Amino acid sequence: MPATTWAKQARQIVIRRWQPEPLNEPVIDDALPHLSAIERSAEVISFACRRFEYWLSPQGTLREWFKFNLRLAIGFAVPALLVAPLVTLALNQFNLWIDVISKTTSNVVLVPLSVLLVVGLIAGLVSIGKSILSMRIRHQQRQDPYNY
Repeated sequence: MPATTWAKQARQIVIRRWQPEPLNEPVIDDALPHLSAIERSAEVISFACRRFEYWLSPQGTLREWFKFNLRLAIGFAVPALLVAPLVTLALNQFNLWIDVISKTTSNVVLVPLSVLLVVGLIAGLVSIGKSILSMRIRHQQRQDPYNY
């Protein structure tokens, strides 16, 4: 059996679903003169719409085309309206988790580096302080070699 493409499968689905039924020619309701004004107006508008549909497509293909496209639209709309918000929520939560993990990781890396920097600065200041003191002591010994 040869492999079928998605286009052929879609065509088969359309052919299976496509079942237009011929329309009956519209007739005016016999009780039209006995209806109220609003009911007569609704009946006349309904008759005009049915007559127009029958004029466009007496074999029912227009009605079948509309029903098929409505099914297709519902088939796409239901998953989009039910699944898309859940996927969006999940992606948003995933984004928040990534943000928290990146901040935590940067803190884990930056805290030891900042501690090392502070220790290095303190050691540098102590070293500079020692050198300044030793230079002063040497300078005082050179000025007064005999301790006068």
